[in-house]
Amino acid sequence: MSDLEVLGLREIEKNVTSEERLITFRLNDELIGVNIQDVIKITRDIDITPVPKTKDYILGVMNLRGNIIPVVTLKKKFNLEEKGETKNPTIVVVETELGHIGVIVDKVEGAININPEDIHPAPMNAIGIDPEFIDGVIMISEDDKEKELLTLLNIKKIFRKENL
Repeated sequence: MSDLEVLGLREIEKNVTSEERLITFRLNDELIGVNIQDVIKITRDIDITPVPKTKDYILGVMNLRGNIIPVVTLKKKFNLEEKGETKNPTIVVVETELGHIGVIVDKVEGAININPEDIHPAPMNAIGIDPEFIDGVIMISEDDKEKELLTLLNIKKIFRKENL
């Protein structure tokens, strides 16, 4: 037995788990999560100026503290069905290799911690999004709610030059 085992360090290592923190939001009725390290700001009520001759999922640009940031809708990018008009859509500004990009979401749910060991591979055609852009799925449950599937999006892969 080593000195470290006598001191109980091995046992401590077993009890330490790494957690990831996510921002969760809704796209239609689906719960989506992105790594909190990719999120710069969450905002509402910002004017979006349309830009002519852009792809249909690019809604325009917004001015955030003097920076011009493109705003996109993932629903159109992934050809997801539009389920009703969202009142007061929220914009989640994320960091990508292309710079900051604003993403329209229906509703921000909040921040949660997850254990990376609980992440499962994405099922084929999960919620209609290409599995290339999904890091995995996880079943989560809150104390008084049923279990729900949380889809983990990889923002860095979605907003690469070759994917736009």
